[in-house]
Amino acid sequence: MYIPGYVYGTVYDNFYSCLMNKPLHGMIKIEFNAELDILEVSFKGDIRLNDMLEYGEMIKKNVTLPRNLKILTDATKANYQFSPTEIREMMKALKEQIKPYLSVKTAVIQNKPVETALSMLVDDTDRIIGYDHKVFSSREAALNWLLKS
Repeated sequence: MYIPGYVYGTVYDNFYSCLMNKPLHGMIKIEFNAELDILEVSFKGDIRLNDMLEYGEMIKKNVTLPRNLKILTDATKANYQFSPTEIREMMKALKEQIKPYLSVKTAVIQNKPVETALSMLVDDTDRIIGYDHKVFSSREAALNWLLKS
């Protein structure tokens, strides 16, 4: 059962520190929107490769999320602290992290050039079966794409 407004977790440097509510540097907040049946994610501050990998592990281990998962990520307040070459490592991990799902569809909202370019590199990296990713400049456009069947 999904609870509107329930925060499933926040990713910090140490995955388990989220259970103790002790934020470290990068912050990723996660909340399931039961009305829209999507996972809403917010990136804020410096986001490092480690943060992204821990976020993926949290998604992988969450057995309550829909198996056809739709994710709306607001990264407008994020400062990515990873390089284009680290995206390949991220995608390799992602391939394993989405295995519990039938499909994962991710819409990322961006408004800064560097972060937008890094997000778009995900689209240009090796394709993963069952994973769809797209970058948008507005919440409305991102939601329209996500909610299309």
